[in-house]
Amino acid sequence: MTISKLITEWLKSYENINIETNHIKDGSDKYGLFKSPARDIKNFNDNSQEITEYYQFMAKQSAVSDTERKEADEWLEDLTYWVDDYPLNYEYPDVGGNRKIESIELTGCPYPMESTEDEILYQMSLKITYMREREEL
Repeated sequence: MTISKLITEWLKSYENINIETNHIKDGSDKYGLFKSPARDIKNFNDNSQEITEYYQFMAKQSAVSDTERKEADEWLEDLTYWVDDYPLNYEYPDVGGNRKIESIELTGCPYPMESTEDEILYQMSLKITYMREREEL
């Protein structure tokens, strides 16, 4: 399983939402996950690596009424707390491929990136850190 696929499946466990990878569809209540070009790697003497990758999670929410905008803000705030509290309540899912998730974090608060009179596009930055055991040939 790719790390992107793991994150989309993991986010679906918060609320069953359809998340596109590297794409977000038109319309309200649409979600997309985009990989950032940054990647940090720490190599260890035992040939393992600690890898940190960064992603942008986009949520397109309806903004027709003040009530909808407040509900979107509340949903995003609750999602933030869920991400923060996840390792206290659950174990991260298995990613396979000699990799083990150490942490998934929001590196900032969700913020409105773009707005029309019907929709608001929110963005949040995610950071995932995992260990990778490398096999020598």
